[in-house]
Amino acid sequence: MNITGGSPQGKIISGILNVLNEIADEISGIQTKFDEMQEYIESVDDDLLDLEESVLDDDYMELECRNCGEQLYIESDIMDDEDVIEVTCPRCNEVIFINDGSFDHEHISVDEEFEVGESRPS
Repeated sequence: MNITGGSPQGKIISGILNVLNEIADEISGIQTKFDEMQEYIESVDDDLLDLEESVLDDDYMELECRNCGEQLYIESDIMDDEDVIEVTCPRCNEVIFINDGSFDHEHISVDEEFEVGESRPS
């Protein structure tokens, strides 16, 4: 092309190359931050899996709000509590269970329905 660095075309090409180098440096920095974030998310995911496994070791009952359909998991031993306990839906505040025998319920153990690592229906 026979373009010299001092010519107007050479200055434009040199400027374009400088901008491209700056963009490449920014992309490299973004990639590094992305890799760090991905590693952090994987660590949090592993911690969450450990927490799920420890929680699933306990027996839970699955309840569904008759008003809004929200799925709720409560500890099974609430049935044995001597105090009267009301469980309300976190979404609509409807009472969905009272441990005084006034609510019909079906005891479903979460362990029976879900394997560790499976996601629960939402």
